[in-house]
Amino acid sequence: MELNVTPAAISQQVKNLESTLGCALFTRLTRKLVLTEAGAKLLPAISAAFDGIYEAVAGIDGNVANERLTLRLGPSLAARWLSPRLHDFWAEHPKIDLCLYHSNSPVDFGGEDLDLAITYGRGDWPGVVAERLLEIDYFPICSPKLVGHEPATPDLTLLLNQTLLHDASYSDWEEWLIAAGMPQVNARRGVIIDDTNVLIQAALDGQGVALGSRLFVEEHLQSGRLVQPFDLSLVTDRAFYVVCPKSHMQRPVVQKFRHWLLSQGRESDA
Repeated sequence: MELNVTPAAISQQVKNLESTLGCALFTRLTRKLVLTEAGAKLLPAISAAFDGIYEAVAGIDGNVANERLTLRLGPSLAARWLSPRLHDFWAEHPKIDLCLYHSNSPVDFGGEDLDLAITYGRGDWPGVVAERLLEIDYFPICSPKLVGHEPATPDLTLLLNQTLLHDASYSDWEEWLIAAGMPQVNARRGVIIDDTNVLIQAALDGQGVALGSRLFVEEHLQSGRLVQPFDLSLVTDRAFYVVCPKSHMQRPVVQKFRHWLLSQGRESDA
């Protein structure tokens, strides 16, 4: 425990505080606690107070443990985009330790111990501050063995005869086929794969045609392991966003990492 006290002792102190305040701060569920409305109101002030104490002590004692920040994001974005950049962050902020959690499921700040998350969508999630991080393009990709020796020549039969590989849902292929003017192709057939890394590997293995983003497949296109059989690239109204509850933004460590993430996003889009 960071406070060097047992969970039982913490639980007793929380109960004493709830008794003093005359209200519950947590809803106690099986194997987890969820903040009540009163607890959510109290959290920002308490977090800011602890952060202030930490920074004051750290300014006196250089041996104080590093600050810790928890971030959740999808495994593909972590591997292809974030991980190669982290050495730059630690060079700037050696006193911040990161805990990275990987998942593509919806973020639940009330039920998970998270400071920040990077998630994909339209940026309209309730209860959080969302800042656009990365815009994503989509275009068909496949193994060169599926298209022969002229991969740049558009061929409708490729999409009619090969399996369509979908990333989590049918929506991206539906949008691309509409933009390409190919109503003959049924976008709701093929295989749904909810992990972009696995989707790309399926395309590399020649299992079908996927929609890929240059962010994730550029190195495979450069090496020739994947080809882009159609020129049309689609940018949708969805993107990767940095998200967190407004109360989290009062913490200096969250502000620092969020600012760094957004600066990296701007460099990537430049």
